[in-house]
This record gives sequence, structure tokens and C-alpha cells, in this order.
Amino acid sequence: MAKDKTSLYLTALTLLVAAVLGGIGLLNYLVDPLWFFGGNKLQPRNFSWDERIARLARFSASDRDYDCYIFGASRVGLMSEHAIKGHSCFMISFENGSPRELIAYAQYIKHNAKREPDLVVVGVDDFDFIDQADANNVPPDVLRNRTPHFWDYYFSWDVATWSIKTLFDQSPKARYFGKDLTGQIRADAGTMPVLHMTLKPGQKWHMSLNSVGQYAKFREIFPKAHLVAYATPVAADKIAQFKEMGLLPFYLQALQKTSAQFDEMYDFSIPSQVTSDPKLTYDGSHYQPAVSDRIAAAIQNHEPSFGIVLSGRTQEEITRLYADRLELYAPQGISRAE
Repeated sequence: MAKDKTSLYLTALTLLVAAVLGGIGLLNYLVDPLWFFGGNKLQPRNFSWDERIARLARFSASDRDYDCYIFGASRVGLMSEHAIKGHSCFMISFENGSPRELIAYAQYIKHNAKREPDLVVVGVDDFDFIDQADANNVPPDVLRNRTPHFWDYYFSWDVATWSIKTLFDQSPKARYFGKDLTGQIRADAGTMPVLHMTLKPGQKWHMSLNSVGQYAKFREIFPKAHLVAYATPVAADKIAQFKEMGLLPFYLQALQKTSAQFDEMYDFSIPSQVTSDPKLTYDGSHYQPAVSDRIAAAIQNHEPSFGIVLSGRTQEEITRLYADRLELYAPQGISRAE
């Protein structure tokens, strides 16, 4: 009798565990917070819970037959893959992405894609060189060249909490991704606050050109592709603060050296009518998708739109262009925003 009760108890416990895991798995499948199955099937929104895994999962689940790749940190993620006309593009972007992380993903794609790309677009951020982004949170599957599997994630309660928060519209960021996984900005994101670059007493800005060497590796990985880079837009007020803090010459040096690693490079971080308009950004760093559409069009038309062409220019030429734009769009420097 005791054995029968024990057996019944174990059977009931097993069924309970299976039911709980099955429920968690079904919830995560339907909401799909890591994009293994094409994103949220219940609502037209997908949140950025773990973009490093999500981008990898989506690529692995696709036919991996792309002729164009777009790489960058979260600013780049607001560009639509469909904005590059005449190409089948895939986006690799995630928050605080460092150049060496992007290179790791590029190497993974090189080993697993069905064909070589014709076009590679790379977003370059100011924080790659100043207060340098040096994250190295590359998923093990990328490092070991393995295919990620949903069962490693979707029976987890932690992932289920992401699904639940998605259902209740509790986004971790002011950004989200639409039904087609194209970057969007939430209506409640607000508008750009006053920007103040500050350091704690005794600290100094970390300035480095190490990222230039990382960006050069895109040529090694994709030798047949047309390589296009662009400096992502940032608020004109931030560029004005770069100038007042003495950081601008180094930033322009970094851009000029980076431009030599690509077939074409454009700079949309230079002060402009776009970057001086606080209504187009909620934080001075992430701009409305319409701005990314203009950047995509500029790349395809081989003209700079609201930016400038960096390719072939000396640092002195770039410096003069910045001086003119600062005078036009941020004439009072930091005090302009106060």
C-alpha cells in the first residue's frame, strides 16, 4: 500500500511538473520574447529583453540567405531591414554593442550564412571611442559556432516573466519592436532632457582608438562585400559639449581613421537640423525611425542628406565642417539647452 501511494504521489508530481513546464513553454512560444518563432503571436509588440540572444535565434531560425547585413548598437536597431531597397537585409543590433561583439557576430554569420553578402552596413557610435563601450557579452553559442535551441530558454520561469511583462505592456526600454520586428519608439517615451556630460571627481574620460582596429576586421570577414559605415546621430548639444570639454578633436580623429576602413562612410552625428530638434529623440541618442529611413536613403543614394561624407576627407576638413555646423545649430554650446 505504501509503495502504491508513493508511486501515485510521484506520478502526480511528474504530471504537475510537466503541466507547469508545458504551460511555461506554451506561453513563451506564443509571446516569443527571444524571437525563435518570429516574435509575439498575441500582440503587435516585441520588447528588447535580450537582443544578443534574440538576434542570434532569429538568424538561426531563418533561411540564412541574405545578401545584406546591418550591424550596430541599439541606435542602429531603429533602422528597418526593409529600408535598404533591392537587398534582403538582416539586422544584428543590441544595446551597448561593442565593436568586438559585432565582429564576433559577423564571424558567426560568415560561418553559417548560405552566401556571401553584397552589402554590409555598420553603425559607428561616439561611445566606441569616448567613454569606450567595451562590452564582451557574446553568447556561448556565438563563440562556439552553435545553433541556439528554444528548449534551452523557453522552459525557464525567468523567460516566462518576460512574456508576462510583454503581455502587460511593461517594456524595459522606451524602444520596442513591431510585428515585423522593426524598431519603434514608444508613444510614452517622452522628449529629450537637458544633456549634461559629467564625471565624478578625479575621473577622466576614457578615450581610445582600439575600435578602429575592430572595425577594420569587417573587411577581413566580408572581403567581397561593399562596406558602408555611418556615424549614428547624437544630439547637437552633446557635440557642443564634446567641444567645450576638449573631446571633439579626438572624436573627429577617430571618425576619420574609421572611415578609411570602409568603402564609404557618412557622418550623421554632425550637428544638423535633425540632431538639434529635441522632438525627434527621447534621449539625444535614439532617433525616430523616420530619421533612420533618411539615413538608409542617403546610403543608397550615395549622398549625405543631413550628414556629411567622411570618406576621403582629412581631419582638418572635417573639423571645419563641424565648426560651421556648430555655429549654425549649437551656437551657444551647453547653455543653449538650459
